[in-house]
Amino acid sequence: MRYSFHFLLLLTGIAFQLAGCDRKGNRVTISINHRPAAGDTVRIFRANMVNLDDIELGKVVLDSTGKGVAQFELNAPVFAYARAEHLATGFFIEPGNDVAIEPPKPKGTLSVSYEGDGAAVNQFINEAGQFRHNLEKWNGKYAIQLEMDEFLKAKDSLQRGYDQLFNKLKSEEKVSGDLLDLLARHIEMSMLLYQYNYALGRDSSEIPDPVRQVVNKMPIDTIALKTGMYDYALIASFFYQHHINNAIYDKNKAMDSDSLDVIFPLLVEEEIKSNKYPKQIEDFLRVKSADCQIRMNGLTPSMIKLAEKLEKEIASGEFKSVIREDIARWGKLGPGKPAPVFSGITPDGKTVSLADLRGKIVYVDIWATWCGYCIDEFPDSKKVQAEFQGNDQVAFLYVSVDRDTLAWKKMVAAGKVPGGAAYAQWPGCA
Repeated sequence: MRYSFHFLLLLTGIAFQLAGCDRKGNRVTISINHRPAAGDTVRIFRANMVNLDDIELGKVVLDSTGKGVAQFELNAPVFAYARAEHLATGFFIEPGNDVAIEPPKPKGTLSVSYEGDGAAVNQFINEAGQFRHNLEKWNGKYAIQLEMDEFLKAKDSLQRGYDQLFNKLKSEEKVSGDLLDLLARHIEMSMLLYQYNYALGRDSSEIPDPVRQVVNKMPIDTIALKTGMYDYALIASFFYQHHINNAIYDKNKAMDSDSLDVIFPLLVEEEIKSNKYPKQIEDFLRVKSADCQIRMNGLTPSMIKLAEKLEKEIASGEFKSVIREDIARWGKLGPGKPAPVFSGITPDGKTVSLADLRGKIVYVDIWATWCGYCIDEFPDSKKVQAEFQGNDQVAFLYVSVDRDTLAWKKMVAAGKVPGGAAYAQWPGCA
């Protein structure tokens, strides 16, 4: 009974769904009163757990006083976000909720406060998020730059802060046991991500034993997946990149790259299935893997076969739609078709766009700091670049798909990426 608690998680999920259905139908109302965002368009969205894209739920243009109301249908409880030029906040909503985003309370430390359904829960979510943000640095250093002992102290401090906020929330009479359980998971995922971020890019000997034990396994939580916890999606991405994708490349270093590319999707499938995850988690990882492979390598014949297999075997329509969109996107990239215009940010903060290079032959290298296979090819890229030195009709664009901006900038600054080229950060599956 390796995953014996999975049944309990499933029951909790059913309880949340039923709780939502007993209320005011499925319509959710988000009322906003935030004067600094007057005139802004506020988007309400949740995260796509596979590719981390936004799934829009609704939007509203605030009036001259910063007020507006967004309404939309919601079928299941979910963590969501409101974003505008002058507003950024996250909250948890259930079908039928009426949520009010209000000005900050007197002597409050947050930029907003919450009223209406789930007010105490949403206040907690934002207070916890702010506390986590405040611990990005410990004694003047970013957490990922700390030595092992110092990092463990920072981690323990983060946990204590979360515990204090959670104990305060437990005193709220209107917060159910199910919601407390959900928010305990939310804290757990934040703590796990804090440790994953620290472990990235470090040798095993540089990672404290308690942290290494945590980051070497995929957390199994169907509720975190079902309710759209963004931190859980990031953890799954990191786990796939380092413990599946990179691990398979490392195991097959002796094989030539072309041969490995042909069988790589099959090897990933075998690795995921060998762990005997619950069906929902297995489907999630299979689709996440396929999405990343298509984004990085395109629609190879082996990926087309895998996509057809996933279409038949994956239960979730939302998961399958990710692969369908990937296929449609890459279908526009056939020989002779115009290249899609994309843009990114250079290390010095400037925007670079493929449109700026129109009329030139452009060599585009898609890479990431976590992709050892990509970095191994940089020496060959440098040789190609050297052959065209002085030819202003040929341009080289190295596009990072990292979400870890600090790791990307650090590698560029260290001169590990071919020099004399344009660097850009292009968020993708990383």
